[in-house]
Amino acid sequence: MASPPGAARLAALLLLALLAGPAASRFAPADNHLIACGATAPAVLPDGRRFVPDSGCASMTLRSAAPALPSAAPAAPAPAPPSPLHAAARVFSCHASYDLAVRRRGRHVLRLHFYPFSPALASARFHVGAGGFLLLHNFTASSPVVKDFLLPVDADVLVLTFVPEAGSAAFVNRTDGLSSQVFETLYRVNVAGRKVTPFNDTLWRTWVNDEGFLVNKESSSSKAWSFGGRIAYPKDSRLMTREVAPDNVYNSARSVRSDGNLTWGFPVPARNRYLVRMHFCDIVSKALYQLYFSIYVNGHLAVKDFDISSTTGYLAYPYYIDYVVDVEDEGMLKLAIGGSKMSRPGEASGFLNGLEIMRMNKTGGGMDGDFPVVLDMGYLVSKGFGEFARSLLCGLVFAGLFLVLVMLVLRLRTELKNNGTLWFSQSVDSGEGKLAKAYQLVPTKTDY
Repeated sequence: MASPPGAARLAALLLLALLAGPAASRFAPADNHLIACGATAPAVLPDGRRFVPDSGCASMTLRSAAPALPSAAPAAPAPAPPSPLHAAARVFSCHASYDLAVRRRGRHVLRLHFYPFSPALASARFHVGAGGFLLLHNFTASSPVVKDFLLPVDADVLVLTFVPEAGSAAFVNRTDGLSSQVFETLYRVNVAGRKVTPFNDTLWRTWVNDEGFLVNKESSSSKAWSFGGRIAYPKDSRLMTREVAPDNVYNSARSVRSDGNLTWGFPVPARNRYLVRMHFCDIVSKALYQLYFSIYVNGHLAVKDFDISSTTGYLAYPYYIDYVVDVEDEGMLKLAIGGSKMSRPGEASGFLNGLEIMRMNKTGGGMDGDFPVVLDMGYLVSKGFGEFARSLLCGLVFAGLFLVLVMLVLRLRTELKNNGTLWFSQSVDSGEGKLAKAYQLVPTKTDY
């Protein structure tokens, strides 16, 4: 369906899944809102997830100051969308928001999928906000892309807002939300392993292979490992579960000998702060307390002679370490593992299973800083016509007062031209220890 002429358009396909409560062997979030915006019928994915149309979703409210129209991807010969969820969208003519019910407050993951199925959407420029945070500023998606955010939610409703630039469009094909700092995930890397698709991740994430990020690919001291055994997770632990990273990440690793090192390089926006999460699971050692290595972050020694066995007490036991890193002008984040002289010569000394890199918001409101983008829906939508009318009345009153002031100034200028006098106010002592106001005429000259 064609959108109105000159209208700013937004195509949205929405998924919200909230993680709350103890993790189980099978992921079951307290809230699980799967919404297909603009669709006319439910869409079921191969992994069993069922998305319902937004027109009949009781857990979500759509707010827009103008009518919202459904839209569909163009028919052949255009390339077929990768998923039935990308074949439909909802078109807005202005600023719009989705209100999604939240049962359990806390930190949530919000995943935005952008699939521009028309030239107009590919050239769209817009802003995206959620929970009062500006997540994307002047964003454009000329090709399919996924954006991940980790944000705090302290209300019973999560408001997801899209603001098109004037004369442009705003769109999103799908969003995933799960259960104060905001993080944008830039990289998820499965070291020495194959690509992990959402079908094999309980939080429907994608992990890519590390080959494209290795700086020293030809290092003779490195070795790729694959593990076919069982990954051991701690019992009754909320900190280390399969929701942190899937088994497919911990089942592979890349190692170095005691005399070598491995370095990965990641292009990132300069002058930002990043959270780096390094995933470890010792599938390399034959016994405990035999493997030591050092960790380097952007050329700085973070940990020396690290022994993961002394921390976990087991082999094939997942573990992760978080670092906060400032990247200035170089726009490159480098991570490295190096061998240790404490390890046995010629044998594996250090290893790494997975990596995540997340950009942290610079201010309380935005990922790129403070920008004057209004995320509220405005008076007509959020506060109703009554308050809008009151605001309009106040505006008229102020306009009237301003007009009276202008008339007084003009009259004053006329009087000054006629008699050269001006009213002047000064403070005087009234004789009782108090200040009183006295007024007198003071002769003056003017060039009016």
